[in-house]
Amino acid sequence: MKYWLSALALIVIWGLGKVCWENRLAAERRVIMVGQDLPMNYQLRDSLGQGFTMAALGGFRGLAADSLWFTLTTAWEDQEWERVQAMAEMCVLLQPRVTFYWDMGAWNLAWNASVAVENAPLEKGKIDRRKHDSMMWIEAGRDLLERGIRVIPERPILYQRLGDLYWQRLGEYEQAAEYYKEALKRPKAPLYLERFVGFALEKAGKNREAYEYWKQLWQSSKEHPEQSQHRWDVIEDHIRKLEGDMKIPAEQRFFQKEVR
Repeated sequence: MKYWLSALALIVIWGLGKVCWENRLAAERRVIMVGQDLPMNYQLRDSLGQGFTMAALGGFRGLAADSLWFTLTTAWEDQEWERVQAMAEMCVLLQPRVTFYWDMGAWNLAWNASVAVENAPLEKGKIDRRKHDSMMWIEAGRDLLERGIRVIPERPILYQRLGDLYWQRLGEYEQAAEYYKEALKRPKAPLYLERFVGFALEKAGKNREAYEYWKQLWQSSKEHPEQSQHRWDVIEDHIRKLEGDMKIPAEQRFFQKEVR
């Protein structure tokens, strides 16, 4: 009898400790993700309903997120952008370590929603808020990517997507170059992003900086000849173009004596 009581006491103590530990981890994750400390079960219950909440809290977060993504796809087809945003937020809440939900959620907001809103026909007698509303969705996509980076900072794709957003949606090319550089600091970042840095610097009008960057990238071939994915012809073309644009004297040009 004493043995069973002791075992029961140990199980209760272990269970309470585990619950406290999991709650603390969940609270820390919520603060990282959304900057606030709301009870996870209330948030899920209010957003998902009882059925999904039971699944999520019962250890089926992945299945719940997958089901929600199908709902998001339907909302996207119907161009119900508020629903798309709500579903994306729920998916990253359920599966914060899954890159796909941050990446594609931001794409739906900053690209699909913003473009659809900006190109929507203007209703007669209404104030033209299309550009304002389009920017609102771009900002929503940027916010999602930035939060995703805080949660999983080791994933290069989220930095790349944020660079794409600054380039394609905001026209802030220097900022795009910085995020491409950040992506390249992470393992398994695609090598073509090294060229994207140079392209972005040129688009930003930073010709001198771009010129020095392209030269450095060219010289890296001697140190890392295994990087055969580089388009060396593209790099050479950009170096020569910038030398012409900046009117660099012939005797000071990079390819004066040696051409690859």
